[in-house]
Amino acid sequence: MEISSGAGSDEGKNLCRHGRPRLLDTRLWGKERGLEHPYPVVCHLVDTGAYFAELWRSAVGPRTRARVALALGLPEIHATRELAFWAALHDLGKISPSYQHSVSHEEGVRKKYPGRFEQILADGRYRHGTGGTDNRAGPHSRITHWTLPGILEQLGYPPGDPHGPVGDQVGHAVGQLLGGHHGVFHPRMERRQLKHPATFLPQAGRSGWPEQRLSHVRVLRTLITHDGPIPAGPLPVELSVVVLGAVMVADWMASEKRSIETVRCLQDEECCCHVALAQHWKRAREVARTEVGKRGLGRCGFAAPAGNELLSAAKFLDGSAHGRIARRLLTAAEPAGPGMLLVSAPAGPARRRLGLIAASRLGRASGARGIALALPEELHLDAASGELASLAGRLLEGSATLSRLHSMSFDSDPESATEEIPELSLDPHDQAVAQQWLTQRRRALLAPLGVGVLDQFLPAVLPVPDNAVRLFALSEKVLVVDDVRPQEPRLHQLLCLLVEWLAALGASVVLLTDTLAGTSADLLVRAYRRGARVARGLRSREDGTPPSAELPQQGWLHVDGLDGRVTESTVDPPEDSVLRLSLSEVRERPVGADRYVDAVVRRVGDSGSTLVCCDSVEEAQQTFRALEHHRRLHAAPGETRLLHSRFRRYHVRELMAECTAAHISPADDGSVLVTTPHFAEHLPFRFDRVVTPLVPLPSLLARASRGRKLVLLGGEGQAGSPMDEVLSSRTLLALRSHGPQLRLPGDTARLIRQVYDSDRHPAALDDASAVERRRLAAAADGHEARLRHDARLSGIPSPVNVRDDLYELTRAECGLTEKHLAATMGFEQAYVLFVHLRGRTAFLDAEGKEEVPFVKSEKDSGRAVATLARHTIAVPPHWAPEGGISTQIGRERFANIKYKHWVRRTWLNRVYPVVLSGAGDSGTGLLGSMRLGLTKVGLVRLG
Repeated sequence: MEISSGAGSDEGKNLCRHGRPRLLDTRLWGKERGLEHPYPVVCHLVDTGAYFAELWRSAVGPRTRARVALALGLPEIHATRELAFWAALHDLGKISPSYQHSVSHEEGVRKKYPGRFEQILADGRYRHGTGGTDNRAGPHSRITHWTLPGILEQLGYPPGDPHGPVGDQVGHAVGQLLGGHHGVFHPRMERRQLKHPATFLPQAGRSGWPEQRLSHVRVLRTLITHDGPIPAGPLPVELSVVVLGAVMVADWMASEKRSIETVRCLQDEECCCHVALAQHWKRAREVARTEVGKRGLGRCGFAAPAGNELLSAAKFLDGSAHGRIARRLLTAAEPAGPGMLLVSAPAGPARRRLGLIAASRLGRASGARGIALALPEELHLDAASGELASLAGRLLEGSATLSRLHSMSFDSDPESATEEIPELSLDPHDQAVAQQWLTQRRRALLAPLGVGVLDQFLPAVLPVPDNAVRLFALSEKVLVVDDVRPQEPRLHQLLCLLVEWLAALGASVVLLTDTLAGTSADLLVRAYRRGARVARGLRSREDGTPPSAELPQQGWLHVDGLDGRVTESTVDPPEDSVLRLSLSEVRERPVGADRYVDAVVRRVGDSGSTLVCCDSVEEAQQTFRALEHHRRLHAAPGETRLLHSRFRRYHVRELMAECTAAHISPADDGSVLVTTPHFAEHLPFRFDRVVTPLVPLPSLLARASRGRKLVLLGGEGQAGSPMDEVLSSRTLLALRSHGPQLRLPGDTARLIRQVYDSDRHPAALDDASAVERRRLAAAADGHEARLRHDARLSGIPSPVNVRDDLYELTRAECGLTEKHLAATMGFEQAYVLFVHLRGRTAFLDAEGKEEVPFVKSEKDSGRAVATLARHTIAVPPHWAPEGGISTQIGRERFANIKYKHWVRRTWLNRVYPVVLSGAGDSGTGLLGSMRLGLTKVGLVRLG
């Protein structure tokens, strides 16, 4: 469809059925995949603006909307319209020869619409466009970035200082923001590129191409903003990411086939006059209101339940520390706005429920619309989901869906990846739509309620695609992080960075701990205060401030997001638990004998119950075998159990339930549980005796709290990084000087400060050991410096350090991908799926009753993936064979496992089927060239 050229003889051809001029060329398409007819680019732009307007109204709180309006220098209603106009411009770069040529020459499109691009070029206005390539996320997003500054300046946007930084120009700031709508920002333009973009970016085209882009922008601004006032200045970075996150979500919704087919009217597309576009805008707003509502985004807020009602629902034990802290929290003065609570309380499910109550206080004050609960380990996911689900109906009001965020959730079915809260449920149809939508791509974090491992939240501050969506999602929630400890610098620094960004976004945070003290706690407090200063418009760093108040060992610190004040509240704890501490030196054994296993066997008694902590699965398996053999020879009483992660997933859950039931309280039956740190430190076990190797203090204290007596097996030259060696050595020195009794939690703060706040080992013992300690300290300092350096490279800059260049948030030039970062930071995992082969059909059981479910399309494979997940076993990522799953699956090896289907899936492309040969559910198989065995002690690596 041609636009008016102004020639009198052709004027009649450019009039629509309403007798009005056709404003835009609707031959230029924006969407075509899965559609009966191509969808004009103007229609997709209008739809995205409509979805953004509804999302901004319903899912973004009043505090953020007011901050954005103030930054733009506009009344709030005009600011909302202007942002919807920006959202509509995100795909302006599709009005270019590179994009139109690339789409027209896709094989399916070329057959369905032959010569489409050539027809456009036949129009003389587009002769200065020779095609090119566009990979959908590449040139067209850069064209949006590069061409918008000049267009917006023509519309009256402030040009900025001609000699000042390019990033100070409002038009360039908008262009760079929208150029990142595929999740990756493009570099800031140079002054010469800003003046002549087509010269440096020929994919943008000349002549009719820039004319069409200008026409589209003018029409859209009139349609959406009614030619309202122009913004006075650019948005600061912390608000830019919120806006971009909402633009990206609006684009996802507007791009869905169902949405397009509901909105479109072919007659209006043919007309493309003021009347037709106004009708399309009205329809798009109505559809957007319905579709956003169906997904439950932004339809809940925090309630104000009675304190006694909350305490009863949380089921705290009488006189427990958690109940005392919760009662004090509920009777304290209401905070006036966002803030951070750093809560010290004993670990366990009760602490998570305490954290949710704390989140409700902050959420109500800050106007938040949901809760995100971050866990230390995936093994708590089901329990934590149940705890949040049980309290959510009292903490919140409105409608909400709970999503589980974990490595498998993106491929899993809606029923296992989400949970319905009866008190907050949508109607059944909308609930189904919300569940289906939230399990696609990276959308789970957008649910008002989310539970996941901390690894799923930290990418918000990593330079990876879609980090803006993650920050947008978290900006309207209270983040609750369970089990915060002094830890390696990289993770602690990333957590501090996340806390700082959330404070800058005006969000609230609850951090739960029982081992933070001194510097480790103070760094988190300072991070929130820095971010809160940014939220108040103070972009200078806060230097030279004194340390914050000391975190009580039972109680909390509150950091006020409005004025940065830090207040302390102490709750009298119950009496300390007194543990007998036994330090034993583990000496070298003859070659071939494991000194730790031998030491454990000699120290596990026949009376009471014993928890044996091992550093690795392999060590746990070896220790279990040795203990079982020893106890059988000596007819020792009680059962010996083994719990680790290298059993099938469903079996791990069964073992967890069995072991928890057996050891929920100390027994006097001589029973022994051999396990690994994930389980020993986080499940509610109680034993008479805890046997553990020397480990850094936070882990040691977590294990010690499980028993009445701590048997510590220490020795020189233990495995680990140089920093781990130093921390373990400091721990050993601190405990030796402490005495034979350990009081928890009374002694925790002093020990933590002694180990983590000292710069060097104190020279004790003799000169030789002092020299060794200095060597380890020097090595540790170097290791720590490297880790901090890695964190600075991996993490995005803090909000105070990003002035006028959003490119710093994704830094694509470094080649950093989410997959690469997940692997290098230990977030990624590999999985083994043991199968039994009959012919070419793979079965999950030896009897051949349950076939491996066939996975094909993304729409109908959720249940199949959930079934596969139950049977997988997590293994170290470096076990994956070279060539990935293509090597393991092969092209025609299995009839019901197809490479082409598995490789496209986020999680399945890290699941490796291993054919098991042997009787029953035991046997051996090959993972690449590595031979694995499945035995009664779980998966083992052979040879």
